[in-house]
Amino acid sequence: GYRQAFEHWCAEVASWLDDFALFVALKNENGGRPWTEWSSDVSLRDESALSRARERLADDINNVKFRQWTFFVQWEQLKSYANERGVRIVGDIPIFVAHDSADVWANRRLFYLDPKGMPEVVAGVPPDYFSVTGQRWGNPLYKWEVHKAEGYTWWIERVRATLAMVDVVRVDHF
Repeated sequence: GYRQAFEHWCAEVASWLDDFALFVALKNENGGRPWTEWSSDVSLRDESALSRARERLADDINNVKFRQWTFFVQWEQLKSYANERGVRIVGDIPIFVAHDSADVWANRRLFYLDPKGMPEVVAGVPPDYFSVTGQRWGNPLYKWEVHKAEGYTWWIERVRATLAMVDVVRVDHF
């Protein structure tokens, strides 16, 4: 039944869902503050601290997972309905991710961050026709050499997850 479908889906998408659900539960527990302001054992992902958090926040984590599953089930129904009628869904995949995100918190090695998790360098653009001072977007930059060494797995999974939701992907800056 539903329980089995939910558990199967959770196992299928565990590569992103487990960290996301834990991140959301911890963010809620910390009053919505950025992960760099949480206790250092959790913000820096000490495994014993994360284990205690998973136990302490088990109900909240499961609730986040259930809401995600509910959304994805409904989204798939909507997408199927649209596709059956010749409508294709276009979705964005941003090149940059937010610093205060599960992506960065769970994958610090992939970004230029200092020992406390703050960005060492951030995305932006130099002065141009649109802005005489340039723009500082604040998104942490990637350590491309680490991505390459890992076979770009994080990117491949990110694109794969996006393509599971939409028919056409547009790459955007953030």
